[in-house]
Amino acid sequence: MDISKYEKIFVQESNKYLKELEDMLMQVEKDLTNLSLWTEIHGKIHSIKGMAKALSLNKISDLCHLMEDWCLKFQQGSIKSSPAAVQTLFDGTDFLGYLISKKGWIESFEDQKLYSIHLSKFKKNPAEVSGASSPPKAAQIPNSYQSPTVIIDHVKIKYSFIEELLGLTQEIQLLSKKIPAFSNDQMSSGLKNWIDHYTALMKVLYFKLTRLRLMNIGDFADLFLKNIRNIAKEYNKSVDVEIVGGEIQADITLIERLREPLIHIFRNCIAHGIETEDERTHSGKGPNGKITIEARSEKENLLIKIRDDGCGINKSSIIEYLKEKQSMADEDIGRMSDEELYNIILNPEFSSTAKTTDLSGRGIGMNVVAQSVDYLGGSLSISSESGKGTEFTIKLPLSLSIIYAIVFSIGKYTLAIPTLYVESISNIEISSEEDLKPYYDIKEIIGVVDNKKNSYTVLNLKYAENNRSDKSNSDGDELSMRLLVDNLYGNRPLMVMPVGELLSGVKLFSGIGIMENGDISLLLDLDNLPPKKN
Repeated sequence: MDISKYEKIFVQESNKYLKELEDMLMQVEKDLTNLSLWTEIHGKIHSIKGMAKALSLNKISDLCHLMEDWCLKFQQGSIKSSPAAVQTLFDGTDFLGYLISKKGWIESFEDQKLYSIHLSKFKKNPAEVSGASSPPKAAQIPNSYQSPTVIIDHVKIKYSFIEELLGLTQEIQLLSKKIPAFSNDQMSSGLKNWIDHYTALMKVLYFKLTRLRLMNIGDFADLFLKNIRNIAKEYNKSVDVEIVGGEIQADITLIERLREPLIHIFRNCIAHGIETEDERTHSGKGPNGKITIEARSEKENLLIKIRDDGCGINKSSIIEYLKEKQSMADEDIGRMSDEELYNIILNPEFSSTAKTTDLSGRGIGMNVVAQSVDYLGGSLSISSESGKGTEFTIKLPLSLSIIYAIVFSIGKYTLAIPTLYVESISNIEISSEEDLKPYYDIKEIIGVVDNKKNSYTVLNLKYAENNRSDKSNSDGDELSMRLLVDNLYGNRPLMVMPVGELLSGVKLFSGIGIMENGDISLLLDLDNLPPKKN
């Protein structure tokens, strides 16, 4: 019997369990006595063992059996776990991934030696490891033996969505073969209706096909959680990760090229920004550092912000560099803004690290990150505050992205505002002109005749006012606006395209949104709306 197809299924399913297992180990590492988590971890290892046994992959099932024995003890509470024990399970999971990729074959003496090392670890009582003062070092496995890095080589798509695409494609194919026979009198209007129908279907198909190339920023950020955890462990630090705006989607090709730049930024955040537990406690911070990965759309750009809550950037090293290497006078340095000063770090010659370490990027400066972002048509900027942390902002063109937006109409125009900026939605009844004064009405601005309605929908908005000349707050703080609209269509996914030359001159719109049915909406640029008339 040919079992190759079953082995393929085994590898696919096991890799899914291994990823879930890694996530759970990262969780239980911060809550060692969580019995329900240990139960789940035990279950994942048991599932891999069961599949391996069914295929007579004994080396895999034997290692799994020993690992789940440990988890069972922690699950039952008979032995308390420790950071050292969790690290041993991490090491075992990594080697398990390698064995699964090899379908359990031990091909060399080195492989056999490594396998024996891992077996001997798990044959010991977990208490022997738990008593260690620090986590044991993992066996030195050559790079060729490491389980492969997770890469973006596929995306998950619901089967119903694929069926929908196939149905649309078949409908278009049938439509193209059935050009109706019209009389001369009917030709003009009939042909026009057919073309309109055909074009509308093509727009819908195009929209849905482009979504196959998109990935949630949150799913992309999840790929780095283990990297961040491992880097923090090497530097004897503990780091929590928060993901904001993870629902925003972007082209896989674009964000895949950010993999190496982001890893370099994370290394710098942990090595140079986040303090040790003692230093954080002394300064009144929690023992765990924090890295925030935030994604948001801004006009025609995708912004990815990486923030740490560490000590901030040391200005003195930058000033010393400017004086010694660039021969700048104190007066010239004093005239530089904070942004200009911090962005000096992106200079090819700049390095604030006295020695090369793995965590400082192997001696490679941040200019490499800036060059990678620049290659994608984007930009990198840095801001920092002493004692509070540093933020790296990557700005990329939204050549292809999907955002969620509140879609509505004002007069004959269909407009949209990113959902991120909408705080709430309400309805009002109007009895006089005086009732309209607290609200922002853009009918006159976009050339819509006011039909003096008695009821309106109100979008209560929040936004950062950075570009308006009449602003009263120069810090770019969040402000609010209550916008009147005629009809509300709901929260819809939009494929964002840049505005054309004609609309860009108006400066009221930040992009063109294509809806799932092929209809067009204009994205309002809140920062460029004229001030409200009193």
